[in-house]
Amino acid sequence: MERSLETLREDINKIDENIIELLSRRMEVAKEIAILKKNRGIQVEDKERESQVFLKIQREARDNLLDQDFVSELFGIIISHSKKIQNKLVEDHK
Repeated sequence: MERSLETLREDINKIDENIIELLSRRMEVAKEIAILKKNRGIQVEDKERESQVFLKIQREARDNLLDQDFVSELFGIIISHSKKIQNKLVEDHK
């Protein structure tokens, strides 16, 4: 049986809410990481870690039949924002 447009849109709305909740949780963890890095004298930017994350998300994209470029672009924005939050937190606590 074909689902209605309204039902499908409700599904999209629920998925969007989940994405927002997960992004919020991710940014909270990024803040915790910033505090740990500051306390340990570690720089916010970690190119090696970023490379590992991008390799992992590209593999996940492939496994889930998603466009790897799209997922990489999306995570580039997410990681950039995480670093921005971390840098601000480190600067505010100097």
